[in-house]
Amino acid sequence: MKPRLFRRGLATSIAWLFFFLLWASGSPALAEPRTVRIATDDAAPPFSHVQDGKPEGLYLKLVRRAAEALPGWRLEFKPMPWARALREAELGEADALLPPYHGMGRDWIAHYISLPYREQVVLSCSPASGLGAGSHWPQDFGGRRIGVNRGYLISPTVVDAVQRGWVHKGEFRNGRDALAALATGQIDCYANERVSIELTHKQALTDKLWGPRMPAQLKPALALSEQQAYLVLSRQALAKRPELAQFARELESQLNLLHESGELQRLLAEMGEKL
Repeated sequence: MKPRLFRRGLATSIAWLFFFLLWASGSPALAEPRTVRIATDDAAPPFSHVQDGKPEGLYLKLVRRAAEALPGWRLEFKPMPWARALREAELGEADALLPPYHGMGRDWIAHYISLPYREQVVLSCSPASGLGAGSHWPQDFGGRRIGVNRGYLISPTVVDAVQRGWVHKGEFRNGRDALAALATGQIDCYANERVSIELTHKQALTDKLWGPRMPAQLKPALALSEQQAYLVLSRQALAKRPELAQFARELESQLNLLHESGELQRLLAEMGEKL
């Protein structure tokens, strides 16, 4: 009798173990993390760029920090030229894109996740242009050549002036190329985020090849607008992977918590940037 009871108890224990393992294998905590592929600008310091061959920047740090509270997800940042990043996100070859502005006719964007920092878009103009911080936009800029990074729409006020033909737009691979064009008079002004222009100029001046091609110094810039940057989800990617909507909600919640906790200021201090 006792051996029979023992066998019955052993069978019951094995059954419970089987069901536990079956349950655990489907548990989100133990499942393989789901990868989110994020296309990023490789040349927009200090927000998103490549350093020592790796994707870095303020926005990447913020998103990484927020994602630490999302154990079911793994982030894969893919730095590349901005125009290509836009294309990959539009086609759904990347799940998300970092860091565009809102709107601008990009209907392929399914969801916007705001980042806890507002960028200041400015015009940095050459001394020869006679334009600067005291100029009036757009009336003082009729017929002038404005440089922008390829794929960047910058701000509605610049887009409107270009579409109306009031100013002429020149596109460049990155800020360093645009600043070199500013120095040679190829463009009259360069439109971009204030800190990004200043940092790109500072870094280029220390480069043996690019230093001599840079403006010796930058004039005080004309402020145009403030823009909110975002991490956005690709509509094509979301159609193929509906679970990305859950990721967006969870990440947005964590970014809001970081903003309230003052994490942005701590990250800025770590980076040594006074924005």
